[in-house]
Amino acid sequence: MDDMRFSSRAARELWLIYALNVADWICTVVLLRGEGFFEANPLMRGIVGDVSAGFAVKCLFPLLLILVLARLFSTLNEPELHGTERVVNAVFGFYLFLCVNHIANFVILFLRQGA
Repeated sequence: MDDMRFSSRAARELWLIYALNVADWICTVVLLRGEGFFEANPLMRGIVGDVSAGFAVKCLFPLLLILVLARLFSTLNEPELHGTERVVNAVFGFYLFLCVNHIANFVILFLRQGA
């Protein structure tokens, strides 16, 4: 497999993870405004209530991290890229799970409001 093609695919996956991360933050903020929802992550409880801090932690910092990681991908050899792909796929799966969970919670929120 061509290293450049592999590294660009991994970089695209990182950007998709970033988009899911931002979607997670937005969904969390919206859900917390509804009744009966709370931030499950104890490390984020104090941050999600403050929109500026949440934006910095969930949007700006990950953006900088993605930019650095995408640049580093171009320097990795093929075995390192394969290991990186496994990590990226695991993180992608985690954020995909979070987004599906948010969708389920939105359904619950709308059903409660309709009742």
